[in-house]
Amino acid sequence: MRRALFDSLHTLRLERESKNGCVELCRAPDGTRWTKLRLTAPACQRECLAVLGKNLPVRLENGVLELLLPWREGLSLRQWLYEQNPTLEQRRDACLTLLEQQLELRGRLPFCLTVLAAAPENLVNNGTGLLLQYIPNLQGWEPGMTEAQAVRALAGVIYEVLVTEADWARRGRIPAEVRLLRFRQSEQCCIDWGQLQRDLTAIPDHPPRVSSILRARAQRAWDSLCRMWPLLLRVLAALLFAAALLSLAMAYHRQGGKEPGAWPGMPQVGDQDLRNGEDGG
Repeated sequence: MRRALFDSLHTLRLERESKNGCVELCRAPDGTRWTKLRLTAPACQRECLAVLGKNLPVRLENGVLELLLPWREGLSLRQWLYEQNPTLEQRRDACLTLLEQQLELRGRLPFCLTVLAAAPENLVNNGTGLLLQYIPNLQGWEPGMTEAQAVRALAGVIYEVLVTEADWARRGRIPAEVRLLRFRQSEQCCIDWGQLQRDLTAIPDHPPRVSSILRARAQRAWDSLCRMWPLLLRVLAALLFAAALLSLAMAYHRQGGKEPGAWPGMPQVGDQDLRNGEDGG
């Protein structure tokens, strides 16, 4: 039956192609669209076969591993952002749908396909949320891609969904929860799906107001000053001590350049110069 499905498919277009394989958009006789992955690299084939779910259509023929994934219908991410101008709440909820898709596919697809397919241009909105269109860039495949890499790849895509074409993001009104998501992704701290789900769920419905941002920045500046105050006091004390030593050294240098002698007394009284003699003459 699966062989009949593969043989009946009509290729509509070639999505991607590389030395490791290609990705094609196909259509079945009943009009159903499929994403067909044709993997030619033996190592990539073995890695996929070790994980693929039993319900996914797959066949190995003439040294090429072929597998079918459902084609996702809907608006592209760019169209959705332009036409709907979604709020932060709508963006977050759409990303939760995307995360649910990944959790459903967990254990049925190799992590490498998620890593290689996770990109904003591969996202579609089907009316209920965002879904990942599996059009992986097989040229970037490397053996042993991990679940942590898949999580970070999806976290990077989610961050782009949250801030792209958002006026509040251009004005710097990015919530701390969104910044944390970006930090975990860039610093490779987001290591599992549960952490990503908690970070995503914590994102508020609305971006912070300008007054809230100013108060937060002022508080951070004050906190930084309080933490640095002991260090500043030590630096100031060191500078004062150095200035005192320099002043003492300069005074000693001036005193050392003079010949020792008696106290000069009063060289001038009124209009008389006593240094010319005892009689003033």
